[in-house]
Amino acid sequence: MKYGMNLLLWTDDAARDEFAPTLERLKHLGYDGVEVPVFDLDPQRYRALGRRLDDLGLARTAVTVRSAQDNPIAADRAVRQLGVDRTRAALDC
Repeated sequence: MKYGMNLLLWTDDAARDEFAPTLERLKHLGYDGVEVPVFDLDPQRYRALGRRLDDLGLARTAVTVRSAQDNPIAADRAVRQLGVDRTRAALDC
C-alpha cells in the first residue's frame, strides 16, 4: 500500500518555493506521494514542482475544479468549451 497526502490541507499553491519544507517533511514522515492542486494554469510552475517532487522521490496526482463559468456540462456551448479548454490546460500542467 502507498500513502499520499492532498496538499489542499495546507495550500492551493504547492508550487511556491516557501512550500518546499512541507514537501520535505511529508517525505520524511513516510508519504509516498502527494495530490497537487492545479488552479494556476502555468505549466512552467508545475514543471519546477515536478522536479522538486522527483528529487524527493514523491509521486503525484492532481486535483482541479471547474466553476459555473467554465462548466464542461453547461447548457451554453461557449461555457462548455471554456470548461474543456481549461481542463486540457490543467492536464498540461
